[in-house]
Amino acid sequence: MFTMLSYVLFVATLLCGSSAATKSNIVFLLTDDQDIELGGLTPMNHTRHLLGDMGAFGEAFYVHTPICCPSRTEYFSGRYYHNVLTPNLSGCMHVDLDNIFNNSVGLFPKMYNAGYRTGGFGKIINGQKRVFCGKTPSLNGFSWLSVPCDEGDYFTTQYFNKYDNGSYAFETLEGDVASFYQTSQIGNRSIKFIQDSVKMQKPFLAYLGPHAPHYSADSPPWAQDLFVGMKAPRTPAYNTDRGQANKTLHVAQNPELDAEAMAKIDQHFEDRWRAIVGVDEMLRLVYNEIESLGVLDNTYFFMSSDHGYKLGEWRIGCSKQHPYESDVHVPFFARGPGIKPGTMMTQIAGNIDITPTLLDIAGVPDFAQGHDGGSLMPFLAPEKSNLIASTKDSKSDGKVTLEEYTANWRTQNLIEYISVGTYYNDHAKLWMAGPTPGNSSIVYGAGPFSPDANFQEAKCAGSEGENGVGNGKCYFVDSQKSNNWIALRIRNSSHNVVFVESYGANAMSKPIFGRNGAKGKFKCLPGDACQRELYDYGPITSDYPNFPVMTDARWNINNIYGTLSADEKAAYHTALKNAYCHSRRLPEDRMNCMQD
Repeated sequence: MFTMLSYVLFVATLLCGSSAATKSNIVFLLTDDQDIELGGLTPMNHTRHLLGDMGAFGEAFYVHTPICCPSRTEYFSGRYYHNVLTPNLSGCMHVDLDNIFNNSVGLFPKMYNAGYRTGGFGKIINGQKRVFCGKTPSLNGFSWLSVPCDEGDYFTTQYFNKYDNGSYAFETLEGDVASFYQTSQIGNRSIKFIQDSVKMQKPFLAYLGPHAPHYSADSPPWAQDLFVGMKAPRTPAYNTDRGQANKTLHVAQNPELDAEAMAKIDQHFEDRWRAIVGVDEMLRLVYNEIESLGVLDNTYFFMSSDHGYKLGEWRIGCSKQHPYESDVHVPFFARGPGIKPGTMMTQIAGNIDITPTLLDIAGVPDFAQGHDGGSLMPFLAPEKSNLIASTKDSKSDGKVTLEEYTANWRTQNLIEYISVGTYYNDHAKLWMAGPTPGNSSIVYGAGPFSPDANFQEAKCAGSEGENGVGNGKCYFVDSQKSNNWIALRIRNSSHNVVFVESYGANAMSKPIFGRNGAKGKFKCLPGDACQRELYDYGPITSDYPNFPVMTDARWNINNIYGTLSADEKAAYHTALKNAYCHSRRLPEDRMNCMQD
């Protein structure tokens, strides 16, 4: 058994005190695939105390697209999914990564241009072999980079490093495989960056992007004995057929999870919690180092995830990609100057609000220009926000009172997704064992794609929906045929619901108004697998930290769309369309906004 991996602490003789008299430092921790609804925050004792108890928790924080590349682009640009899509749905999971690196909306370029020393560590975006380790690395906005070329390998050896002077180099790790563990590497490298920033007396933005707990969810070598024998929560939606007939086609057809599928889900649950503990320990060590450097009182911490997760809900094994609360509701913590310990942020918010929030802290003029989100600082620390006047009499330069800002804040989130492929429960590689002392090998497994050992996976796509509700041949996770959707998550004094419109493959291939070559409509076309869903979550409750919430209403079981009157159905559709059309920035019109 390994002892806990030490996080290397560099150079003790450093200048203490504030890194800049007028600008606060920022640490932004973004985990990968970390749920909240399944209890994913439970193993994070340090994070819940240091950031939650001593700062703020956002009880209604959502992502606007529940899959990695789009969600991260939304985080780093402050723009909705439909405003970062490529015209022809190419790019990284259909989105244009230029939104991250351009000066007009990108978080990192804007912070860099505001005088911050910007550092990126770990997973920034999918496909880092191409984005950073290819022939033309994307560097704009970063003072310093230290990122794995293969962000999906927990024990990868190849890193790309970019330095303050603009030069860059590749690094190959050598030695004990256990020391390669990616979360540990991120912790070490970010600590060195923070130390140097304080020594240079530069305000810093340190972005920490661990791959954890994304599959394969490899365990930290020191944590392999933790949580052994634990099982994934048996939520009301776990392996259920209740309400299955009223789900979109690939969900409706999923067969009952067999013993092998359930065992692999439980293994994955164990793995995820071990990986999360590694992140929690990394955060503790980074926090302690900032405290030891004397800059804690001038440093903000933010923590969230790029989306949630499922572990057997609706007979879907290990994934995200759906408009359900498990997939789109994510953790949010904030701590820093002006944020009172124990603050509960009740406003609905999302990943498009992070870039405006951090730019507000940085004092960037017109920081919300070009973004779809807004700053959360008025809710977290109003006296620190550049938007809030202390009184009505002191309003100037466009500032408003906190009451006015709160009254004008949105009460709904637009959530969108276009399938990135048709695949099944075996797509998720699962960590099983290793490395161990004297043995550097790592053992992986995967769940079954079908309960029928004699069925061929190549036939799965063609079998979708052919055998009726709950009698499918394969465990679908995603489907180009039936998993393209746009949804409105409404959370106000009268409604706590999500309304979803799903569309088929034909709609995604059809040309649309906007530009030549543009395609992909949010419209039900003849022959497509379309579905409309409405779920009522019941009265709004404050549940943190007591997850999972074991009520049927929480788990998207009862689709009540069919109970609505024609007028009510029309009203929901109109609200959804208006949310899309009123926020559309690109020429591409995917909902016929120019009509009606």
